[in-house]
Amino acid sequence: MLLDVKKFSLDKLLEKIKCGEIQLPDFQRDWVWDDARIKSLLESVICGFPINSILLMGCDVDNLKFSYRTVEGVGQVSDKPQALILDGQQRLTSLFGALFSDKPVKISNDKEFFYYVDMNKAIAAAETSEAEEDLIISVPPNKKLRSGGKIKLDLSTPEKEFAAGMFPLNKIFKDTLEWIFAYTSYHANDDDDKKSFVMKFNNLVVKKVSAYEIISVELEKNISLEAVCKIFEKVNIGVVKLDVFDLLTAVFAAHKTDDGKSIALRKELDDIKSDFEENSLKILSAIERTDFITALNLLVTYEKSRTDKKVSVSCKSEDILKLSYRDYLDNRAAIVDGFIDAAKFLAEEGITTKKYLPYKTQLVPLAAIFAKVKALGKDNLATRKKLRQWYWTSVFSEAYRDGHLNRFVKDIVQVMDWIIRDKMPEIVEKAHINAWNLMRAKITQSAIYRGLISIIFHHGAKDFLAGTDMAASANFAESIEIHHVFPKKYCEIQKLPKERYDNVANRTPIMKRTNKFLGDNPPSFYLGKIEEKLNLSGAELDEILERHFIAPALCRADDFNAFLVDRAKKILDAVEERIGHPVSGRDSQEIKKVFGSPLQ
Repeated sequence: MLLDVKKFSLDKLLEKIKCGEIQLPDFQRDWVWDDARIKSLLESVICGFPINSILLMGCDVDNLKFSYRTVEGVGQVSDKPQALILDGQQRLTSLFGALFSDKPVKISNDKEFFYYVDMNKAIAAAETSEAEEDLIISVPPNKKLRSGGKIKLDLSTPEKEFAAGMFPLNKIFKDTLEWIFAYTSYHANDDDDKKSFVMKFNNLVVKKVSAYEIISVELEKNISLEAVCKIFEKVNIGVVKLDVFDLLTAVFAAHKTDDGKSIALRKELDDIKSDFEENSLKILSAIERTDFITALNLLVTYEKSRTDKKVSVSCKSEDILKLSYRDYLDNRAAIVDGFIDAAKFLAEEGITTKKYLPYKTQLVPLAAIFAKVKALGKDNLATRKKLRQWYWTSVFSEAYRDGHLNRFVKDIVQVMDWIIRDKMPEIVEKAHINAWNLMRAKITQSAIYRGLISIIFHHGAKDFLAGTDMAASANFAESIEIHHVFPKKYCEIQKLPKERYDNVANRTPIMKRTNKFLGDNPPSFYLGKIEEKLNLSGAELDEILERHFIAPALCRADDFNAFLVDRAKKILDAVEERIGHPVSGRDSQEIKKVFGSPLQ
């Protein structure tokens, strides 16, 4: 990969951007900087501090494999680009908007600002190379800065700029002399020597900023997409890391549909996600556009590999970049349906919200598998049983904790072999799920913990006080807390070891308001309070408790030790039912130490 290192003066670099000689590849995402970052960047330039090099790619547009666009704020240009910005978009867009545009700079929160430099402070900064507070001032489009309902600074006319000693930075490369002459004329009758002051500002600030140099590293023209992809895997561009989806978007945008329209991949997938949300498939808010295109490529390569031995099932970035638009069109509807079927499957398993989704990444092969299952006409009870066993075995063995791309490939191949040829996947056949590994999980970030809470949801858990279904409450984003059945403070007073009371066997989901109502009281007390408040019979409340795998009699007797062992056994039994294998280590030393007895 050939590299050419150059130095550009700032004014020449921004001029190249204005005329379109330097543009952006279309896979670059939108500009996202805020006001504070822009001020900091401008301060660095005024003080002469370096702002790091930029990375460009030489461009031969006639042979370019993806589309391009101008830097934000530039507008229409007649020139074709000679180079594209790979790294430095945020800095160059900020500098162009603040220093080269007549329009206010529109920043990330949709606010707009013009930027000014305090002339006195700029001279001091240029002399000392130290930025002073409020060296750079941003003002709204009307150029009136308010504070506490009053106008703090008014720069709405040139005369007010002159009086305040505030120089508009978007004049630093044009109309500078006209502004300086007008400034001198405005102060002609003042006692101070404003003429020498403004010339000092011109020499120390304006000229130095114009000559400020930025180092550019330029790659050879039209390097391969695979090479570009590798660059973006290693380089964090501004504050947003690009991914293979952005590159594929640019590749597709360089082509036209049959009716002559540009292919807007990003908009298509945004519309698909909106449809998911409108159809109450909230679990699918977890997927990103890259997840969608990865699942689609997984499906495409799996299908091709069945008839062509030279094709490998893959979802690596370099292979996704080889995806044709025809393949995308032919499989888009199938993968949309695959994600919908995956969401419905998860709902049936008690997982209705991404907060309790064990592994977001597992949605990718799950959607591809469902798409293929439907195409083969094998969406039936036998298939669902196998998918359920594979899914939960993967969760409780933490198969998707690391290295998920290879896992995607292995799972779609082996799970489909199980469905078509009844050959059990390696992960299911050799499943080894350990009881202590399950029971010690206690944080929401743990896939095992989220899986166990979802099993409680699936068992029909209802809120102790409201009686509402907890899985439905989670889906509608109601406020849920994980309650200690024997409250933490009560256990501390009883001097119980933390590892005994602070594990999943003593935790269950209830509404936040119910958790507050129960307080720090033992179960015998708060269950009586619930019955009294709601005029419930003991049998009605017992039924609710049993849906949480809680033994009512043991709670009413405040028998913590027996309760903990009984509930842990029931949860492990539920895991075994899902994975189709015994959970190992139910009588391990760790289990006996924490629970006081084996969990068999």
